[in-house]
Amino acid sequence: MQRCDVVEQLKGYIVETILDGEDEGLNESTPLLEWGVINSLELVGLLSFIQQQFHVEIPGEKISADHLANLAALSDLVMEQASAVRK
Repeated sequence: MQRCDVVEQLKGYIVETILDGEDEGLNESTPLLEWGVINSLELVGLLSFIQQQFHVEIPGEKISADHLANLAALSDLVMEQASAVRK
């Protein structure tokens, strides 16, 4: 799994599911929480998508503003958890 693939898949999910197909200029550094892209309801769906798509479960203690700040941080978290699963 490559980081760029994770970013693109997360972006695709957010655009299609949360932003109703409107890209809105979403990129790796777009502040997801600050701009209101992700709220608590969308977070549940996003975590479910991550589990299904990447076979990674994000532990509750890892769900923080830092990890959800943007696609880059979220992708890093997914990669970190995927790496931990392989060990």
